[in-house]
Amino acid sequence: MSKKIIGIYAIFCFAILTLLITSMIVIKRWEKNDKEKNIEEEIEKVKEYELKNKVKRDIKVKISKTGEVVTMDIDDYLKGVVPAEMPPSYNIEALKAQAVVARTYTYEKMSHNAHKDCDICDNYACCQAYYNKEKILEIWEGRKFDEKTREEYWNKVEEAVNSTNNVVITYKGKYIKAYFHANSGGKTEASTEIWGKQYIPYLVPVESLGEEEHKYYKTEVKMSLAELREKINKGSDKKCSANIHSNDDIKILNHTVSGRVASVQIGDNIYEATELRTLLGLKSTNFTVDVSDENVIFYVTGYGHGLGMSQTGSNYYAKEGLTYDQIIRHYYTGVDITRAEQIE
Repeated sequence: MSKKIIGIYAIFCFAILTLLITSMIVIKRWEKNDKEKNIEEEIEKVKEYELKNKVKRDIKVKISKTGEVVTMDIDDYLKGVVPAEMPPSYNIEALKAQAVVARTYTYEKMSHNAHKDCDICDNYACCQAYYNKEKILEIWEGRKFDEKTREEYWNKVEEAVNSTNNVVITYKGKYIKAYFHANSGGKTEASTEIWGKQYIPYLVPVESLGEEEHKYYKTEVKMSLAELREKINKGSDKKCSANIHSNDDIKILNHTVSGRVASVQIGDNIYEATELRTLLGLKSTNFTVDVSDENVIFYVTGYGHGLGMSQTGSNYYAKEGLTYDQIIRHYYTGVDITRAEQIE
């Protein structure tokens, strides 16, 4: 082989080697850039998670009666919510469950900025019921609880809130819509059946035992047919006809997946049971109806909308030995119970 050919071959090999080295350097840089990019993405995810799960200690509560907005510690707020929403005589584990549910409900509500001038209000129809300690003790005194009992109940409320400090309920990293009600009548409702009829995976029907212990487990609402027409015509766009005289004129058309009434035909019109509950003052949509002698009687089971945790059921399960987290997991399917870090 001539020296010229050897020289060309050496140059060719050197060029190939240089190209390979350059390619390897570029690939390494790409790999480094990708790795750095992945690390940056993970850091952003961590920051997003921390931001989402950190909450302010002080919240602004609007007092509906006066319109005043009061800034208070989240725990002080919860100590006013728990006894306003649940009987203080209930088992401590039920009260703890209520504290966690109330805390989660508050943070979830705050995350949507539902109120412009405050974080949350004290109106139970809008947010959650709330009274300060002085008012709570005054209410208990009005119910003839002696001083020792009032002190015992307040200590239970404080324990329920303090022992569950920062504990919240989440689903796939987000606060849940922690709905609750007084008495399910034996089974909770599905989110697809009321309000926006949105499917929420953790709000599905579950059995709820011990409901018959509540004083409003079974109620009756009786009114004349004239009163029935008046109440419906006053609050509904669908005017109720006067031609109602028997059970054939008031028919339950269908039921929800939990067994509650979905819709009712009255005369010529069809009404959703949720609407009738409001118009007629029924405790729940779990009812039967009977018409006789120009009167109509609604036989109602349970108290409340039926979504999420039943307070009566939670007390039953607590007395049966379940802890607050077990109670929560029973009523909210597939959720996580975690802690929210607070911003100083």
